Amino acid sequence: MKINLSKIKVGNRYVFNVYYDYGAGSGSQGRYNVIGEVKEINAEFIRVIPMKNIEAGNRKSVKLTGGSITEVNAC
Repeated sequence: MKINLSKIKVGNRYVFNVYYDYGAGSGSQGRYNVIGEVKEINAEFIRVIPMKNIEAGNRKSVKLTGGSITEVNAC
C-alpha cells in the first residue's frame, strides 16, 4: 500500500524506493530499495535503520532525502 510522506511515523517500518542522480553520465543514476525502521523525520530528510542492520544488532542509520524518495510502502 502506497503511503504519503506526510503520514510516515517514527518507529514504524516501511519500504522506501529511492532514486539517485550523481550528475552527468549513464552510470551516475540508479534506483534501490531500503526496508527499515524510521528513526528520525526532519524537514530535509528521513533517517532509516535498514533491516539488515537491525538483524545484525547494528543500529547504524542512513539518511534518505525527500527529493530522492520516489515511493513509500507499508512493510
